Amino acid sequence: MPAPKRNTNDARAWTKYMGIGAQLIGTIGVCIFIGLWLDGQFGTNPWLTILLSLVGVIGGLYVSVKDLL
Repeated sequence: MPAPKRNTNDARAWTKYMGIGAQLIGTIGVCIFIGLWLDGQFGTNPWLTILLSLVGVIGGLYVSVKDLL
């Protein structure tokens, strides 16, 4: 019985979605890191971290949805 052929489109789709996920996680992570650093500088724990994490989530989701459509 011959082995089934791999569809290269499936591999491209996986890499596209993995890239979008990595971009979303990276955006949120960078915003949280900046928020933690700013909270340390200004003594506003945890408000800037919360604010920037929300900005990262909203911005990351916006970019992700834009890339998917």
